[in-house]
Amino acid sequence: MLLFIKSAWTGKEKLSLVFWGYYISGQLGLALLIGAFLVFIPSETAQIIAAVLLFLPYVIWASWSVWACAYNVEQKYWGHAARVVVVISVMSAIRNLIVILE
Repeated sequence: MLLFIKSAWTGKEKLSLVFWGYYISGQLGLALLIGAFLVFIPSETAQIIAAVLLFLPYVIWASWSVWACAYNVEQKYWGHAARVVVVISVMSAIRNLIVILE
């Protein structure tokens, strides 16, 4: 497992595996698990902190891995599309964090 983490981080994995398997499916699965876990935390502030601490490292790894592996495909436009999705997701996350912190 650690080998895959390093391999994806350094851009040596196939984009389809990293994007669909870890960026999309992984984030969805982790969000569901964290959401179920947060039910047991009574404070809303503590819920937000726990969610960020649990989710942020994975999102950073998955986002960078998609970016690094973007052109490990036959048709390069898929790499461009994957990078656009990452940029939009990061911008959306920043916007949501600003809204939460206001």
